[in-house]
Parts: sequence; structure tokens; C-alpha cells
Amino acid sequence: MQRYDSSFDHVGDFVTRWNAEVRRTRALTICLGALIALAGVASLVSPFSLYAVIQAGIAVALVAGGAAGIAAYVRTPELFRSPVTLVTGVLNAVLGVMVLTLPAYLTAGTLAFLLAFLFIASGAERLSTAHRMRYFGIEGSGASTATGVVNIVAGAAFLLMPLFSSLVLGYLMAAYLVVAGASLIVDGIAMRQIRR
Repeated sequence: MQRYDSSFDHVGDFVTRWNAEVRRTRALTICLGALIALAGVASLVSPFSLYAVIQAGIAVALVAGGAAGIAAYVRTPELFRSPVTLVTGVLNAVLGVMVLTLPAYLTAGTLAFLLAFLFIASGAERLSTAHRMRYFGIEGSGASTATGVVNIVAGAAFLLMPLFSSLVLGYLMAAYLVVAGASLIVDGIAMRQIRR
């Protein structure tokens, strides 16, 4: 970890790094969001019979999303890092492994609570990111704020209805994937170069 240097232009360093990688990051974010949302739509079409068929696809999408979250945490300058990004990345990867390896009847309740926590944590992280963007005068915080609120509301709904959530696990997984994928797509579309 680097020591804080008040003479170093942290915002300028972030802007330079961001502008150098924004196109690649935008494309990767939109593609990953589309894949996750498509997996969710496929689950939504037939959540029970299709669950066994697309279980591996959902698991791969979750593990990939988790790896992307961990990579995003590592690549973000320290001043702008949010530990929640790392936590949600790890939890997404764990959720993917659980979906792949454990039968649904064993994981239904656990997955409902894990999904609720993931929604709330990722929503809080998006709101925190939007707040930091506004604080440092970086444009484009509206999309992060909107997706953060949607994620928190969805997480609260899952948390308040755990029995119902575990009974409709297939639909829950589909809803999680669709909302997570759509959030990534919105974030990707909103990404722009930062002008100072």
C-alpha cells in the first residue's frame, strides 16, 4: 500500500488511468453484462426445467463476474477503491461455485440470503462510487446512483421474503442475473472519458 502524498494529484492520476482504459473497459462491461442478462433471461423462460441445463452457464457467468469485480478492485487506484467491490466479487464467485456444485434443494435458502446480501452490497458500492464521483467532480454518477438504488430495493425484497425466495429459486436466480447484467450494461453505456 502506498502512503498518502498530499502533493500527488490523485484525481489526475485516476483520470489518466481511466481515459487510457475507458473503451476497453466499456466494451468488456457491456459484453459481460449482456452475457449475464442473457443467462438470466434463459433462466426466466423456464426456471425449473432449464435450471439443470443452464446451471453451468449461470455458474460460469457468476464466477466471471466475480473475477471481474476482483480485477476491478485491484486495478482501481487506492484512493478510489471500495472494499465492497472486492467482497461482491468474491461472493459472486462463491455463489457461482455453489450453483455449479450443490443441488438446489440444499442451497435454496442459502442462495436466497446470499443473493439478498449481494444485491444490497453491490447497491451500496454503486452509491458509494457515485458519491465519490460527485465529490471529485467526475461526471456520470447518475447511472451508478440509479443502479445502486435498484440493487438495494431488490436485495431488501429478497431479504424480507426468504421462504418465498427459496421456493422460487429459479426465478430468483433469473432476476438476479437480469438485474446484475442490466446494471453492468447501463454502467458500461454511461462510461465516458473524463474531461478536466
